[in-house]
Amino acid sequence: MVSYQGKTALITGASSGIGEAFARELAKRGMNLILVARSEDRLQRLSDELSKQYSIKVHVIATDLSQPGAAKNVKAAVQERALAVHPLVRVDDTTRKVV
Repeated sequence: MVSYQGKTALITGASSGIGEAFARELAKRGMNLILVARSEDRLQRLSDELSKQYSIKVHVIATDLSQPGAAKNVKAAVQERALAVHPLVRVDDTTRKVV
């Protein structure tokens, strides 16, 4: 079985739907999270809930990834926090598919 403890997943589209479901499941398995989506208030509520319930670290990056330069900003924010990402879960906001 794969060990998720102490690893950090970056999840886009994390404020609802499939992205939120991935966040909840990985948190339950003990994985730290970086949550990315447009809705900062929804991300923060989810962050507060998961960090309290599962005693994990959760980082919030509120941004619209459809905007030019947004992915670079996310990368910079992750690097500033010295986080190592494993794995990346990218939810396509237009199709709500995991890619």
